[in-house]
Amino acid sequence: MKNRALVALALAFALAPAAFAKNGAMSLIPNDAVTVGVVHLADMRSSPLSSMLFRHTDSVTTNGDAARFLDDAGLQPAKDVDLVVVATSPQTNLGTDANVLIAAEGRFNVDRLTSALVSRGATKKNGYFVLPDSKNAEHRQGVVAFPDSHLVLIGSEESVAAALTNYAGGGTTFLTASGLGREVARIDPKATAWAIIDVARASRLANAPHAPSHDSGAALGNALKSMSTIALWATDTGDSLELNGLGVGHDPETLQLVEDTVRGALAAMRLAVQDKSPDLVNVLRKFEVRHSTDTVSISGTIPADTLKTLMAQKHQAHAAHVDGMK
Repeated sequence: MKNRALVALALAFALAPAAFAKNGAMSLIPNDAVTVGVVHLADMRSSPLSSMLFRHTDSVTTNGDAARFLDDAGLQPAKDVDLVVVATSPQTNLGTDANVLIAAEGRFNVDRLTSALVSRGATKKNGYFVLPDSKNAEHRQGVVAFPDSHLVLIGSEESVAAALTNYAGGGTTFLTASGLGREVARIDPKATAWAIIDVARASRLANAPHAPSHDSGAALGNALKSMSTIALWATDTGDSLELNGLGVGHDPETLQLVEDTVRGALAAMRLAVQDKSPDLVNVLRKFEVRHSTDTVSISGTIPADTLKTLMAQKHQAHAAHVDGMK
């Protein structure tokens, strides 16, 4: 179990918080993907605004096992990883089980990564490495592959094996032939991070991202579930964070209902933050909600100063919670 925790933590730190190059991470999204998330870490690294996030991730390396793994692997995630793509696809057309693929672009010392994994119990098989003690509740192995020194693949054995086949064949046709892939064109190509969900198909999968359904946002969650596709993206301009959301649908009444629900959710958010974050009230008031013949969209901008204040408040709240637990 120690090996499992070590490898999982180190890899999660490396790959957790688009160029369509042949055999790059974007080219390996499965054709049947129901959810896709993309983060351009290189763009975040070069921005004064997003670079704040990297300062907070440094604390993860204080975990002894994770720090030793990263040191043995010669990997500095904040410097070496440029792009992360996470895709979820169904194992079968009507089943509820999902395959997850994480593809990361950057600069990787394959020899040192391989040595670090093998020394901790990983075994080589069919061009990839099976992680020790990595079986999940469905008894499926987690594996890692290094097609070249600029690409790492992590996920279930099925998803990584398929990605290696697609890599050898020049990539998939997700962006051109998939219905969900074609909807990606609605997303700002300059977005720093984005996600897109096929709502109906994702709802059938037990572990796929779904429309939000927590109690405080139940009405909004139910409204979003009536959409065929949901897309979210954020663009770091250096002095602000531009946020956008889009729901695709084809029934005029449903689109109007979703628009009204989103407006109501924004009003509720303003009420919730008016005491602790009055500046955020004015920011939220400027968010725009509108709909067209087949979409409902929301867009707004959070200035850098407001974002820094929110992050500081969150950090203070977390510190206070930790102190209270002692």
